[in-house]
Amino acid sequence: MDKDEDINQLTDLLIDNEIDERTIEIALSIICHRFSFTSGAVYETDDIRFFYKKETYSNGFNLPDRVSYTISKIPGKVDQSMHFITRVTYKPSTEINILDVFHTENLIIVPLTNTESQGFLVFTGNNESRELNSQEKRHLFIMTGLISRYIITRIGENKVKLMQATYESIMDSTGIDIYVNDFYTHDILYVNKSMAIPYGGKEVFEGRKCWEVLFPGQTGPCDFCPQKHIIDGNEKPSSVYTWDYQRAFDGSWFRVFSSAFYWTDGRLAHVVSSANITDNKQKEELIQYMANYDELTSLPNHRKLLRDGEQIIEHIEEYEKMFLLFFDIDGFKAINDTYGHDAGDNFLIELSQFFKGIPMLKDCVYRKGGDEFVAIIHGKGMTRMNITNLSRFIHNRFEKTWLLNKTKVKCDVSIGVACYGEDATTMKELLYISDMAMYQAKRKGPGNTCYGIDVVKNFD
Repeated sequence: MDKDEDINQLTDLLIDNEIDERTIEIALSIICHRFSFTSGAVYETDDIRFFYKKETYSNGFNLPDRVSYTISKIPGKVDQSMHFITRVTYKPSTEINILDVFHTENLIIVPLTNTESQGFLVFTGNNESRELNSQEKRHLFIMTGLISRYIITRIGENKVKLMQATYESIMDSTGIDIYVNDFYTHDILYVNKSMAIPYGGKEVFEGRKCWEVLFPGQTGPCDFCPQKHIIDGNEKPSSVYTWDYQRAFDGSWFRVFSSAFYWTDGRLAHVVSSANITDNKQKEELIQYMANYDELTSLPNHRKLLRDGEQIIEHIEEYEKMFLLFFDIDGFKAINDTYGHDAGDNFLIELSQFFKGIPMLKDCVYRKGGDEFVAIIHGKGMTRMNITNLSRFIHNRFEKTWLLNKTKVKCDVSIGVACYGEDATTMKELLYISDMAMYQAKRKGPGNTCYGIDVVKNFD
């Protein structure tokens, strides 16, 4: 075959073809046949320690699958960016004897780029291989240049794929859910794996707007969308906006970070990243619960009583009435002294269940401390007669015995009542008046109820 025909054959093979292993192997075989080489191979680097053999052509001679990265510093004769190494002319470095590495007496190494650090072509000859003349070197230079450009394209594509895979791996391994949407159309541009999995995978997000996936059935942007917080008056990216969000279908809590930035095509985009804080929220809720609820009875405590009462007063309407009922158990000390503190605790638990079972007291009774309980009753149409009927019902229950561990115990309750607006206008005053009214009821004897008007008001 004419020498130029070899080049034409190689050109026809490589031009406009898909970059694949078979094409490269055929190209290597054309070069090896043209110059009577024993074998030829492509080596590409892992950028760390080794060059790995990719495609290869061999006429009964196997090249190593990998070689040390140190051979990228190749000594020897260089001609037109090709290294011609023979046992006669080669003086091995102290680091490596390159001919021994490839188990040959004659070697040609052609860098794929202007340095061997990315990869190289290698060709071996038999022991009788002669040195190429200048014309042959020119042809080899042209032919290896053709295949090198072909392989370099692949290396570049592989690096892009590797970078994309690395980027995806990083995004999927951060423990943070991330998605990006177009700032104005809300079309989803990117979503990472951890964000997508609970909704059915990344394909669920493709070609859709964020609310269509996150809030099925919704027909427009979310009312709480924070976009107005992440751009300035010129619609330029500004600060990061942070907020907490609870996912509706599983109750998980997330700390969400929203910010604006420019997408790869220049459009303004909105990136939303979120970290699961369900455990933290549960711990916060537990701490809040412990701070606001009584451990024994599970009723809200004195601290929550004051805060809830102040909020009710702050928002009470003119036509609403608000009553504070103060309960104190008469004879509770005798239960503790006679049957022990466990029995006393059991009685308080039974009593709290009784209070919570009364519709008027549901969600509005508190344990102030010890054997003292307080209820806040308010609403439209609430009257003193309602409170009187409630008090009578409670006293009737206390006329019966309580069963504690198969032991029947008997006690009474004294009730003091204060009315907002008539007796006091602050929570502190109402609590004081109802307390004084309760003591007034206690002085009258077991099973009594007294109102604020029965008490002489005496504030500091």
